[in-house]
Amino acid sequence: MNRLEFRLDTKSVLPLLEHVKPLMEQLAIDLATPNVSPDNDELMSDFWSKDLLTSQRKDIAAIAELFDDEFLDTGSATVDEEDADLVLRGCAAVRLKIRERSLEAFSDEALESGELDIEDFNRDQRIGYAAYALFASMQELIISQLEL
Repeated sequence: MNRLEFRLDTKSVLPLLEHVKPLMEQLAIDLATPNVSPDNDELMSDFWSKDLLTSQRKDIAAIAELFDDEFLDTGSATVDEEDADLVLRGCAAVRLKIRERSLEAFSDEALESGELDIEDFNRDQRIGYAAYALFASMQELIISQLEL
């Protein structure tokens, strides 16, 4: 995979991006999930958390770069091979936050299988689920193109 290009309908994706924007801002401040350092050393734990947060910020920045002004104009987003890991991790972090904020009423199994009755969702859940599916699809496309 040298470069992967996504073509998306900006009118459809824009509400999803607006939904995840505050989540991405939160991910610049807090880790997507609580972490446990490799040992009980407080200094090591602090270093560990800061290092994880620094990495997560890079991952989220890679996602934000995909959906920049150029994307909004063209509907095209590209992932270069050297950024694939960043985007994959960024998608995972965003999906975890969506899961926590909009989709907490649903089991992981139901979300991953897609066996949900979307008609019963409220507006926040619908947008959250669509964003969750968008980022999952991006992960699947990138993984399918990786040269193993």
